[in-house]
Amino acid sequence: MFFYFKPSLIFSPTTAAGGDTGSHHYIAYFLIKNLLPHGQITGWSMGWFAGFPMLYFYFPLPYLLIALLSVVIKYQVAFKIVTILGVFLLPLTTYLAFRVLKFGSPFPIMAAVFTLPFLFMESYSIYGGNILSTLAGEFGYSLSFALAILFLALLYRDVKEQKFRITTGILLAIITLSHLIPVIMIVVFSSYFLIVRPSLKRFGILIGVFSVGFLLSAFWAIPFLAGTGYTAHMKWDQLKGISNIFPAPVWPFLALSAIGVIKALVKQDNRMNFILWMTVTTALIFFILPDGQLWNGRIVPFFYYFTFVWAAYGIWFLLAFAARLLYNHLLIPKHYTEYAVFTVTLIAILLGVFYSSQVAPVWIKWNYSGYEGKQTWPSFKKINDYISKLPPGRVMWEHSPKTDELGTPRAFELLPYFTGHPSMEGLLMESSITAPYHFINQAELSKEPSYAIQGINYPGLNIPDGIRHLKLYNVKYFLAVSDEVRHEADKDKDLKLLKVFAVRNSDLKYALYEINTQGYVVIPKYEPVLTNTKNWRETSLAWYENPSLLDIPLVDANKAKSLIGKFPLVGKDLHNLPRVPVKASGKVTDVKITNREVKFTTTAIGVPHWIKVSYFPNWQVKGADGPYLASPSVMMVLPRQKEVTLYFGNTFFDTLGATLTTVGLLLVISYVAVTSRRKTIPASDFKNF
Repeated sequence: MFFYFKPSLIFSPTTAAGGDTGSHHYIAYFLIKNLLPHGQITGWSMGWFAGFPMLYFYFPLPYLLIALLSVVIKYQVAFKIVTILGVFLLPLTTYLAFRVLKFGSPFPIMAAVFTLPFLFMESYSIYGGNILSTLAGEFGYSLSFALAILFLALLYRDVKEQKFRITTGILLAIITLSHLIPVIMIVVFSSYFLIVRPSLKRFGILIGVFSVGFLLSAFWAIPFLAGTGYTAHMKWDQLKGISNIFPAPVWPFLALSAIGVIKALVKQDNRMNFILWMTVTTALIFFILPDGQLWNGRIVPFFYYFTFVWAAYGIWFLLAFAARLLYNHLLIPKHYTEYAVFTVTLIAILLGVFYSSQVAPVWIKWNYSGYEGKQTWPSFKKINDYISKLPPGRVMWEHSPKTDELGTPRAFELLPYFTGHPSMEGLLMESSITAPYHFINQAELSKEPSYAIQGINYPGLNIPDGIRHLKLYNVKYFLAVSDEVRHEADKDKDLKLLKVFAVRNSDLKYALYEINTQGYVVIPKYEPVLTNTKNWRETSLAWYENPSLLDIPLVDANKAKSLIGKFPLVGKDLHNLPRVPVKASGKVTDVKITNREVKFTTTAIGVPHWIKVSYFPNWQVKGADGPYLASPSVMMVLPRQKEVTLYFGNTFFDTLGATLTTVGLLLVISYVAVTSRRKTIPASDFKNF
């Protein structure tokens, strides 16, 4: 592993780049600079998607580890160490898991060796668990996956011994806060204990372990579950076909895996029956899971992993068989045979990894040499330095695969990290109610858009419509890269060219424009129209796609019942929306926006004000009614006084989650105190030693 992840790369203080990894810095940076100093792990960030809930819908533990390590070592090095932690842990947790399951030597170390062909699989780079997925940005999954393997062994031990251990529950909380998919699979796999010899005591141990895990992670899990209605509602088409579950890298091991399965069935080893259950259930879920928010690509790494474990088990059986055969006929001691077979297997695995690993070495170097290690770094830094000196404002940038030359196609998602200016696009698109509208903007303003969210009717390149949409989010700057987009942008009357940047050692050329915007808080031209649609996103997208409707705000009547009767009410049919001009005159001044507050002064009391910040139920207001969910995904308030303050506070679910975690911590402390007292030997008993 160290041959590939060279210490000279990992311990160099460069800003890791590549894939999604190069964008994760802003999350860690925001946690360290904005959340932790206020005693928070989750909160609100204005850095991406016109504002979004930071770490409400993503997994905080890896970033907490980065923050902790960065206290004693440089941040850039801490970041790199945490991103590779999962892949380095998997061989170790595999070894420990099979030691916990009390397998004899050399099977635990054999199983650990067989994690290498899994880690170096190059048939996929996003599902999770392997090195390529980790380099692509799924390092939280890799950490959770590695720990889940150990957890499953510990849970099996606890159930078999009918003994509750609180440490197993604590490990489950750690896994949950690292990534949720392995937790879902753990729940599925645990059904084994309710099917095979079920008993109240077994059920009680499961309840105890899962309760501890839930309570300790409730501060994050409860708000996560309660707030999913305000996310991007991603929908995935499931992987199909036998080739996706048996890709080419597993073919050389299938015969050994089959031998291992047959041996386990003949021997009826309950430990291997548990592993067989996990293998079979993973395959079943892969084939029967319907299209939706849970993607079967995320669970298939478990099947790959267990396939390699079965191959190790097959080798172990052949090893024992060969040892007996050679001893019976040639009187060769069994341990010599074991050493020989193990050595040959290890050499074969290593040679296979070296031979098959074509992408990983290149990608590792690309990622961990960092942005600073790219030939384009001086030009990228120059762009960032220029933007950092501009007046505050959101930045929209044209999506282009060519931007990868800077370190990753997501390089400009780090504008809030490098420049302090918010970027409209960010990594955690699933976390944002604004993401679907942003990717429509991206399609209108990019020659090669990403179409990142499925189920949306994406338009073609259309600079005027794109700029019109950007104004709805008060985007102040636009960065174009393709000749086609720059040519159209030069003709748009709402755009002012600020500077053109030619990228050194590349044919890239970026043009930065300033957009004529109205501000973060505006009084709409027409009074809002309430809609009682059952599907807000569908209705709001229909509104967004019609340029003639963009000056008539829609407000979700289901979340603004107090406004019914004050403004017109319609259903999902947006034809012939009433246009009632806002008659009252007024002016908005002194707008101040931070990651926690939006403040402004207005003379238009009682008049609707459009707040160009993404809606989320944690937003509360002083001096006004609201905030209400308004089209496309922002907020609206009706001031009752001149001074208005919106602030990001806690909801009932935030308080509930924090309370449950506090209860969980108290229970853990009490349990440890009681069990420690029981294990303490009285002074009078020392004579027994």
